[in-house]
Amino acid sequence: MDLDELVGALSDVFGTPAVLEDRDFNLVAFNTQPDEIDAVRAGSILRRRSTAEVRSWFEQFGIASATGPVRTPAEQALGILPRLCLPVRWNGVTYGYFWLLDPSSGLGTPDQLEAAAAIARDAGALLAQQARGSRDTSLLLTNLLAPDNAASTRAVEELDSRGLVGRSAYVVVVHAEQPPEQPRDLVPLNLWSLPRHVLATSGDGFTTLLVDLADDRLSRIDHAIERLRQLHAQRLGDQAAARLLVGVGDPQRGVVHARTSHEQARRTTQILAAEPRLGVVAHWSRLGVRRLISCGPRAALVDAVIDPRAQRLLEAGGDLVRTAQVFLDRAGNIQDLANELAIHRQTAYYRLRRIESVTGFDLRNGEDRLTLHLALTLAPLLPAQP
Repeated sequence: MDLDELVGALSDVFGTPAVLEDRDFNLVAFNTQPDEIDAVRAGSILRRRSTAEVRSWFEQFGIASATGPVRTPAEQALGILPRLCLPVRWNGVTYGYFWLLDPSSGLGTPDQLEAAAAIARDAGALLAQQARGSRDTSLLLTNLLAPDNAASTRAVEELDSRGLVGRSAYVVVVHAEQPPEQPRDLVPLNLWSLPRHVLATSGDGFTTLLVDLADDRLSRIDHAIERLRQLHAQRLGDQAAARLLVGVGDPQRGVVHARTSHEQARRTTQILAAEPRLGVVAHWSRLGVRRLISCGPRAALVDAVIDPRAQRLLEAGGDLVRTAQVFLDRAGNIQDLANELAIHRQTAYYRLRRIESVTGFDLRNGEDRLTLHLALTLAPLLPAQP
């Protein structure tokens, strides 16, 4: 039986609908629910998870270490009805919980509880197998992306022999990091629930996905990112998930080239962290000249890119920098500049003359415009010029 079938079997034993959650209170499986359910069950099904407050309330009854059924009382403030909880364990480890609503607090004869215990053991074995498979796959992906050529080559062979990703597959790497202002702690995501064509590994503050694109199905990239955000929302909340920085490398033909895509994706998240106006998702192929920051030491790039004349404008700051950036981004279109900054055209002309005065650039000269545009574009991504 699979997990859905086990939920159905448990429901048949007690004659009432059941829900299966993993040990982090993420929804795993459920069957048809009655009209009369409480707010907690409705929220769990709609959001695919329970809140931290609900989790804390249930855990106070010792369900994480219990080896048998636990009855939990009602809690009106949280919208909780009485429940029968059946811990799902395997080899002494709790992997999840079966939940059944029990308004009369008398659900379960000895025979029913004995049958339910067997179902819980089967579910524990399946969840343990999924957890082990996820850890093994995570290690393989880590080795694939490692700088050690021998380890990476062995990982390619192992992934191919297991039928996880063929050696000639068309793949892309997606790298996600929590923004700098968030704690960089390891987030225990429910990674085993990702689609089969997505492999994952994670560490302190980051998650990396290898997506098998199967005949150029680039839509899989967006689907993988959306699912990753859902997993982060389950652990950190919707707002934190919305701020997750996601970099996408270039697709590669052949798993052996996944390291190239990974390095591009990782550098993309660094660029997103340095320049918030780019948003929270970016593809390496669409970053243009911003990719230059990955070329050589940053100090050398500063010396090459930040022209002394542009540096004077950067030091002046304020409206002049913003005006110059928009003017150059809009290919020198005065009307577009005035509209975006909500200023009069004469004000726009005045600011442009001030920019030429401060810098010594001639904004009618193509090379001067290129030099200034490059400096303004890359300055936020580079260390400050001493």
